[in-house]
Amino acid sequence: MNRPPGFNQDFNGFNSATSELLLPPWERRDRFGFLNGLYLTIKDVLLSPGPFFQRMPSQMGLAQPLFFAITLGVAATFFGWMWSLAGSSLQLLVADNLGDVLRGPWWAFVLFLFSPIIISVGIFIKAAMIHIVLILLGGNKLGFEATFRVSAYSEAAGILALLPVCGSVIGVIWGLVIVIIGLFSIHETDPWKAVVAVILPMIIALSAISGSVVALVAGLT
Repeated sequence: MNRPPGFNQDFNGFNSATSELLLPPWERRDRFGFLNGLYLTIKDVLLSPGPFFQRMPSQMGLAQPLFFAITLGVAATFFGWMWSLAGSSLQLLVADNLGDVLRGPWWAFVLFLFSPIIISVGIFIKAAMIHIVLILLGGNKLGFEATFRVSAYSEAAGILALLPVCGSVIGVIWGLVIVIIGLFSIHETDPWKAVVAVILPMIIALSAISGSVVALVAGLT
C-alpha cells in the first residue's frame, strides 16, 4: 500500500484516494465514546498491531495519540498510588517507623501528580531516538509523526502490567514487539530496520546508565 507523505485525508480519517486508511477508535470518540474508544484501541493494538498501524493515517497530528498515552499512564500511576495506600495501611500494623510507611504512598502520589509531564517527555524522547536511527538506516518514509504515533499507541501494552506475577515483564516485551511491528508497518520499511531502531537506543541508554553508575561508584571509592 503506497502512502506518500503529504496525502490528503478527510475528517473521517480516510485517505481521499483509498478507503483503507482509517483513524483508530480513540480518535473517533464522537462515534464510539470515551471508554469504548479507549477499549477498542487497546484491543486492536494488543491483538492486531500490524493491521492497526497499516490502516492508521500518519498525518493527523500528535495530540490524540499523546492524549491516549497520557490517559493510560495517568490511570496506571493512579492505581499504583491506590495500591501503595493499601499496602501502607497493612504495614501500619507491624511498622516501627511511621515515616517509612508513609514515604511510599507519598512518592507514588508525586509520580501520579506529575505523570502527564513525565509521560509526555518520555514519549517524545522515545520517538525521537527511534526516529533518528530510522533516518540513519533509511527506514524513514512518512516522517516523525508516524514514528511518534507508533510510540504513543504502543503504550497500550502497559495494560498487561495488571496481570498477576509476570504481567509487567510481558507488557514490556510485547510493547517492544508492538513498536517494531508498528514501525515497519507504517513506514513500510524492512523489519530488521525497525528492530535495530528499537533495540539500538535501548542499548545506548543502558550503556550510558551503566557507565554513570560505574563512574559514581568509582568516585565514591
